[in-house]
Amino acid sequence: MRSRARICIVAACTVLTFLGAAARVGYAQPLQGVIGSVYPTQLIPGQTTVLHVALGRNNPVRSIEITPSAGIMVTATASRDLNQGSVWWEFTLVIAKDAAPGPRTLVAVQQNGRTAPVTLTIPNHVPSISNLRVLSAQVNQPMVDVQFAAVDQGGTFGESPYVWFLLSCGPGQPEAGVVTGKFNNGTIRAGIPNPRTLAGHAGAPAAGNHCDLQVRATDSSGTDSNTATDAFDFK
Repeated sequence: MRSRARICIVAACTVLTFLGAAARVGYAQPLQGVIGSVYPTQLIPGQTTVLHVALGRNNPVRSIEITPSAGIMVTATASRDLNQGSVWWEFTLVIAKDAAPGPRTLVAVQQNGRTAPVTLTIPNHVPSISNLRVLSAQVNQPMVDVQFAAVDQGGTFGESPYVWFLLSCGPGQPEAGVVTGKFNNGTIRAGIPNPRTLAGHAGAPAAGNHCDLQVRATDSSGTDSNTATDAFDFK
């Protein structure tokens, strides 16, 4: 039981959730790279998802392969050099409403080979979150307090669901990680670390005043919700 709040902060070039990825045998090209992080790891049927993937520099991505590919279409690719030995790739995926639930394998095809595979999942039910609001974002406070509505048909949220976040405050490296929220009467509240609290640490996220926030919540079965977004300014 997750009774104590836990905070896990990871930079965009490190792992949000380390995935046990073994090298696949039989590729025409040798395995060259390892996917450092991928977010989110679940793809929601009927929605467009931006898949964030961190990979090493000097080995550009030519494409990604998701297997089986039925029901998934890659419609756009973008990248951002973090200037710390990693590149933050963003792949826009359109997931069909009738996409079959279950695991999918993700491989990035790079200029000098292919990465080891990691696992994505299409869940068989989807928790829903909405009305994300930033309740407090003070420059001199360690946490940004957020709240959102949460409904889980086909599942249930526990008292302390995980809340995954991606916080971008100006140019540079986004802050990404997971905190433990509190669920009560259809509402989840959580505190997200102020990027300024990470100042002075290697790889500290950008700490501008204007921020874009994305959050997801995980139910008791380990299934992630859709993504809710909001923008705010520190005061």
